[in-house]
Amino acid sequence: MSKRALLSGLKPSEKFLFSVVILFILGLGFQFLGAFLGAWIYGFKISEVLDLGNFANPDYVAAAKLIQILGSVGTFIIPALLFSYLFDGDLFSYYKFRDHTGMLPMLLVILMMVSVIPFINYMAEINMKMEIPIKALDQLLRALEGSAEEMMVAFTATKSIGGLLVNLLMIGVIAAVGEELIFRGLLQRLMIEMVKNVHLAVIITAILFSAFHFQFFSFLPRFVLGIILGYLMFYGKSIWYPILAHFTNNAMGVIYYYFNSRGSADDMLEEIGTSTLIPVAAVISLALFLIFAILWYLQVAKNASRSLLPGESEKE
Repeated sequence: MSKRALLSGLKPSEKFLFSVVILFILGLGFQFLGAFLGAWIYGFKISEVLDLGNFANPDYVAAAKLIQILGSVGTFIIPALLFSYLFDGDLFSYYKFRDHTGMLPMLLVILMMVSVIPFINYMAEINMKMEIPIKALDQLLRALEGSAEEMMVAFTATKSIGGLLVNLLMIGVIAAVGEELIFRGLLQRLMIEMVKNVHLAVIITAILFSAFHFQFFSFLPRFVLGIILGYLMFYGKSIWYPILAHFTNNAMGVIYYYFNSRGSADDMLEEIGTSTLIPVAAVISLALFLIFAILWYLQVAKNASRSLLPGESEKE
């Protein structure tokens, strides 16, 4: 700890509660700030911007992107830096930014995320087939799922390289960095300290991560993704591993939608591992992922042992 942190003496449970409250307040505040700026810049009423039902209107989409960017920065990145300063006395030290990674482990992370696509897609198909006993609730949640998909298509529908770069920044970089700082860098760490069990902490954090997106029929694939990201953080001991994995996952979707909007892509990316290409693809996907994951773990352990000074022992 480089400086005396103002809230370093709080218990993990107190830090967790404090973090959740601040995240809610700042997130809500930045969402309304985005809505205000979107209404002012594009000539809408604030209520119209918050509703954002007309995705065929490019001004609505632009306003929605502004809300998304400011919301992500205000909900995740700014609070993450604030928490690091309050808990550790430094804006960055809490999240292990400076910890060693290495080119080969980073490459293996990318291969892990590419190879796991069919398995995650198969989990998504299983999730979509689930039915909620209460019919009205089932219909409502499916309608919300459809709206989220419609928004994603509108966000990523671009035929220009500039538009693609903006989408990669918004959905790839900002979302990946912000969400990983909070969920893996902060909440998972506090959860480990609270429950004293790494695996349970990873599972709980993955549940919170998936539930945060408020999409029941996409809960299972995001939960699986959260598990992967959680173990990358714990065993890799660096925030860069889950950030890269999260970015790779999001970027592949953005790039797919980019080529799809140009008419040069089909439904292959989202159908790999689903019933159209048989579940065997998901099994092969999981096997390849596990191979890359084992290679990554061995390489990370090897790099960690090399970085230790004589007489030191590695600590979890």
